[in-house]
Amino acid sequence: MPSIKILHSNQTALLDPTQSGFAHGFGLFETIKLAEGRLCFWEAHWNRMQASAEALNLKLTSDSEAALFAVRELVQVDHLKDGLIKLSLLREGAVARLFVYARGVASAPGSVQLKLDVRYPVNERSVLAGHKTHNYMENISLLEACRGEGFYDMIRVETLGHLAETTIGNIFFIIDGKLCTPSLETGILPGVIRGELLHLAHTKEGLFLPEVLKTAEAVFMTNSSCGILPVERIRSDGADLNFKSSSHLLIKELTAGLVVAEKENSVVL
Repeated sequence: MPSIKILHSNQTALLDPTQSGFAHGFGLFETIKLAEGRLCFWEAHWNRMQASAEALNLKLTSDSEAALFAVRELVQVDHLKDGLIKLSLLREGAVARLFVYARGVASAPGSVQLKLDVRYPVNERSVLAGHKTHNYMENISLLEACRGEGFYDMIRVETLGHLAETTIGNIFFIIDGKLCTPSLETGILPGVIRGELLHLAHTKEGLFLPEVLKTAEAVFMTNSSCGILPVERIRSDGADLNFKSSSHLLIKELTAGLVVAEKENSVVL
């Protein structure tokens, strides 16, 4: 059985329900932005998957060069220019198979409204903490419930009550002109865009209680699909915290810097 399976448009994959990848969601995935034929932050995405595969005992038998060759074939055969490239590494017996496929991306909103909910904490001590696994049902369930209430996403805390992440991204906030974000100690995913922003600006990583948001000048969330999403409102304990994040100078500078970093760290396909 080949270690890499390319799924072109209109193709589907046959999965054995007795294998752990199907039965238990034993797998990892990456979502990589494709912009004007450029694969954005490829190295960072691949390194994260490789590190997680090693940590979780998933036998990744393909190397970066072979995976990139498969992505290039997908993009060229399917005539793709923009969208999202997906990598899914699923356990099949003693090894794992890498699935390479694509999906479209919805246009990103200019700004978002979030809900802070402390009832469903991130387990920072979980074996899966910090890994982008196919065990994503909890995140999607919370996201769907949140969007059913009219919010874009939910801010979660970890078990000790410190700010963690949203269901689909990392969270940043600005206090007294300084950029802040929850530490990896909270069990959050080390997001690729999060990592790039840490290179672009001096950032205080730490343990922050939700009350700190009341003193924030601006807030934004990040993920690979949308980049930086300014937050204009957070619903917390029935009250609203309002921000003018879209017009904040530091967020504008970070957004511009991310555009440059994206081009510098892209692979032309």
